[in-house]
Amino acid sequence: MIGLIQNEFMKIFSKKSSWIYMIILSVVVLGGAIIYYLLQKNFPDMFSTTSTSTWTFMNSVVYSLGSLVILFSVIICSANVSAEFGSGTIKQLLIRPHSRWKILLSKYVAVTLYSLLLMITLFIIGYIIGLIFFGVGDFGAKIEEFGLNGTFEASVGTQVIQKFLLLIPGLLIVSTISFMLSTLFKSQALAVGIGIFILFTSNSIGGVLFFLMEKFTWTKFLIFPHLDLSIYALQDTLAPGVTLGFSSVILLAYYLIFMAITFFFFQKRDISF
Repeated sequence: MIGLIQNEFMKIFSKKSSWIYMIILSVVVLGGAIIYYLLQKNFPDMFSTTSTSTWTFMNSVVYSLGSLVILFSVIICSANVSAEFGSGTIKQLLIRPHSRWKILLSKYVAVTLYSLLLMITLFIIGYIIGLIFFGVGDFGAKIEEFGLNGTFEASVGTQVIQKFLLLIPGLLIVSTISFMLSTLFKSQALAVGIGIFILFTSNSIGGVLFFLMEKFTWTKFLIFPHLDLSIYALQDTLAPGVTLGFSSVILLAYYLIFMAITFFFFQKRDISF
């Protein structure tokens, strides 16, 4: 099984796009640092703290780039299996002495690890570039954060760590949905297109449902309002009874459903040799 995962990981990194995504992240973070530096220098009143550091930079700029990581993950995951069908290489995979579920699981593990690697890359690059521009600063420096219940004081370093950790469940769910689409459609373009469409529409739908949860109880059980758990770094609840624990359970339930659909249809799929 480990050998299969290693093989799939090598396939991912044999593609130029896998490296380009990391380069893009680096360039965007660098651009963000330059803009943030100029704003901090010329418009200091815009900032909630006078002690600018790599941690304030990561909290204000780098964290928001997590959406870019999710976009790249959607593209990679949506194309993973569908590309094998498009090129015909899926036939060579399935004639090997490995069961279908092992082959599919190795692919899923590889793309999931790559998605996590992108998020880790963003964090490390953000920290290093922030260090160069703004210095290490104080991890426990106090900043003002803005939630639905107004502003509150928080430790900047703690907020950064918390927000990044809370981005991971949503990243895994969106990547899993994209991977599921990759197994359902033979067309790579169709799988990627639908994956990106779902990514962008889910943000809008989630925003609308967020305001409907207090009035319509059933909306609490839809996946969209729970995809971005980092909001819990700013407030304890989304709506009455909707806590981090509740959202985590909802995401877990949908995750198991998506995984079941993915493996069921791949096992049953007819592949003409």
